[in-house]
Order: sequence, then C-alpha cells, then structure tokens
Amino acid sequence: MDSPNLQENKYHKAKQWEIAFFSLNNSATNLYLFAFGFLTYYATGIAGFATLLVGNLLGAARLFDGIIDPTIGIIMDKFNTRWGKFRPLMLFSNIGLVLSFILLFSTHYFSGVLQVAVFLIALVFHKIVYSVQQTVTKAAQPALTNDPSQRPLFSIYDTVFSSIGVFAMGQVIVSNFLAPRHGGEFNQAFFTEFLLGVMIISAVLTTLAIIGIRRKDRTEYFGLGEITVATKSLQDYWSVIKGNTPLITLALCGGLMKFIAQLLSDQAFLVILFGIVLGNYRLSGQLSLWQIIPNLLIVILFTRLATRKDLKASYTVSIVVAMLSTLTMLLILWTSGDTTQIFTNGGFIAILFGVAYVAMKVTATYPSSIVLTMSADISDFETSRSGRFVSGLIGTVFSLTDSIASSLAPIFIGFVVAGIGYKNAYPDASEPLTGNILNGVLILLGIPLVLYFLVFVLIRKYPLNREAMEKVQIAIAEKKREDLYE
Repeated sequence: MDSPNLQENKYHKAKQWEIAFFSLNNSATNLYLFAFGFLTYYATGIAGFATLLVGNLLGAARLFDGIIDPTIGIIMDKFNTRWGKFRPLMLFSNIGLVLSFILLFSTHYFSGVLQVAVFLIALVFHKIVYSVQQTVTKAAQPALTNDPSQRPLFSIYDTVFSSIGVFAMGQVIVSNFLAPRHGGEFNQAFFTEFLLGVMIISAVLTTLAIIGIRRKDRTEYFGLGEITVATKSLQDYWSVIKGNTPLITLALCGGLMKFIAQLLSDQAFLVILFGIVLGNYRLSGQLSLWQIIPNLLIVILFTRLATRKDLKASYTVSIVVAMLSTLTMLLILWTSGDTTQIFTNGGFIAILFGVAYVAMKVTATYPSSIVLTMSADISDFETSRSGRFVSGLIGTVFSLTDSIASSLAPIFIGFVVAGIGYKNAYPDASEPLTGNILNGVLILLGIPLVLYFLVFVLIRKYPLNREAMEKVQIAIAEKKREDLYE
C-alpha cells in the first residue's frame, strides 16, 4: 500500500494564470499557422508560381520539417541554461518566425530559378523555427503540472486563445474587414497589413507565455530532477520509441487529425466551399463568430469529462461528434439542388448545415489541443518506465507525424484543385459554381470522414487511462523518495 505522504507528494501544481499564460505559446505559433494558410494566394497571385508547384513546395517543406523534428527534440532535451530550458528557445524561435515571414513574402522581388530557391530556403527556415517554438508547447507540459485535475484545463485556455482567438476571430477579421478593405483581393497591400499584425501579436503572446512558464522552467520539474537518467546514445533514444504503445498510437492519431485540421482550415478550401459552393465567402467569417460560444461550451464539457474520467474519453467523444458533423455536411451538399441557395433561402437546412459546420470545426481542432496535454502523460510514462526526461523528443515525434501528414494536405488540395480545372491559380470567390467544383468539395470533405473512422479505431487502443496515470505518478514519486533515503 502507498503511504499517505507518497500520495500527497506525487503531484506538483501550477497556478491558473500560469497555465493560461503558457497556453499563449501555442496561440503565438498558431497565428503563423493561420497566416501560412494564405501563402498559396501570395505565391500564385503575387509571386507568380503555378498551382501544382506551390502545392509541391509546401508539401516538401512540411516533409523536411517532419524529418528534422526528432533532431530538434534531441537538442531540446540536452539544452539547459541559467535562464531555463524553454524560455530562450521561445524567444529566439519567435524572432526567427518574424525573419522567415519577411523573406517568404518578399519573393516576388526575385525571378526565375533564384525566386524558387529563395522561396524554398525561406520555407525551410520557417519550418525549423516554427517547429522549435511549437515543440516547446508540448515539451514543457510535464514541467508545468502533472496534476490530472489541472492538465486538461490547458485545452480550455488553448481553445479560447487559439481556436477562438486565432482561427475563428482571425477568419472573421480577414473575410469581413481586411479582404473587403482591399477590394476583396489578397493583394500586396492586404499582405503587408495582415502580416504586420500577425508578427506583433505573436511577439506579445510569446512574451506572456515566457512569463507563464518562468517559475516551472527549472531542473527540479524535469522528470526526476537531478537524478534523471541521462539519454546519451541513439540507442537510448530509440529505446524511448521502441515498444512505446501510448506514444506510437497517439502520434498516429495526432498526425491524421493534423491532416484533417490543416485541410479544413486551408484558405483554398474555405474560398471554394463558402465563396463558390455556398455563394458567400463572408459566411465563413460569420460562422466563425457563431462558433465562439458553442466552441467554448463544448470544450468545457469535454474538459469536465477529461477531469472526471480521463483524456482518452474526451478525445474519443470528440472524434464521434466530428464524424457525425462531417457526414451531415456531406449529405446536405450532395442532396441540395443548388447549394448557393442553402443560406439564401434559410430555414432548417441552413441551420442544420451551420450547426454541423461549427461542430466539425470545434471537434477537428480539439484533439490537436488535447494531444498537447496527452503528450505530457506520455513523457511522464517514459520517466516512470526508464527514469529519462525526454519531453522534447516525445514532442517532436508528434511533430514528425504531424508534419508528414500535414505535408500531404497542400499537395492533396493542389491535386484536387488542378483536377477540377484550375492548373495555374487557385479559384477565387468570384468563380461560378460548376459540377467539378462541387465534386471537389465533396472529395475534400469525404477524405476527413474516412480518416476520422481510422482515428476512432486507433484511439480505442490508447492505454493511458486515469488508472494507468495514477500508477505512473506514484512510480515517479517513489523513485524520487528512494533517492532522498540513499
């Protein structure tokens, strides 16, 4: 039987404002992810690249990102300074993101082979610094708190600041204010104003996140503290991955969900769905506004489920809701005679489609948010198993599968767009609705439906439920106590 003292000391907690502030690190990187969704319009409309070339370059850059991610994780695990492990990385990577965007969105000043080379170099540099700051969000979770009643709270703050603040409000601002302000076009003036705002806001959010993790960015919160087992060789790192069922299962789920989220938030998809198929691009911003309150309420319900039962349960429920919502949208689009009249005529079908879209958007992004917390459980699981603290490597294993999967999203969209007749540029909202365009949207919604089912099957095999994590934290506390008496 475990002693009362051991039960008492197995958890270390964070203050509520620390969890809230640190969650802004994810918002800081998600701002760049949101802005990155407009790169295809800059690259084809201003820089003059062909549609398939842009899709392939973006896909190749994300694939490179995935390949180098484990290296970033290994470096992060070995990295530590008098200012902490995570804070210096957050600061310098955010500065790097600013520099990468300045170069990336200036490639129209070059021409020929040099233009392609500069664009690719800027993409690669962007992916490296983006991965560093993004990985910190996952890697620092075990140090922030290991209390199962606190860890799920991260998703609430992340939903407010990222899903609502960045993606929902960002879409509202772009579709209802910035785009109309510049004549409904994604021109150079639009990008200048848009990107300046992204850079400034992201820098502010990063600063607040650094403040949030400051107290916990210390060796005593890294695994077993001073007695953490050193991870030196490639064989040591391989042993972390080999046979680690929770890591492999969740990494596969995370990669598939990242592909879905990337596809459904891509501006080309939103322009085609709302601007052409539904006949009203501004509707994308209006529905983003409508999803704010339901988004928050649903995530609060999922979080209560996670704190009362476990993270696996809330993840599974979100996948089921996502499947039903996507299926509803597909059936409405497939059976409607003229999809451009769905919201013009209003009525039950319009309400049903709007509810399904909001539910789909919420449940497509929630698993990506909760996986940040679940990766902390896996990091603790590894510490209890081997005595190692390798949250950086574990975080970048998720980034690896994310990057490989999401690298396929722009390539997939590029092929679908080219397949429906747009080989030289992405369609804008002024294009007329054709049968090919409608079929393209049905394909872009049908693929996520299939992938949701695969994720549902995989997550059922995930072993770290509440009882398992109780044993993990007791094992870690026991190792620390043994060291005190040696």
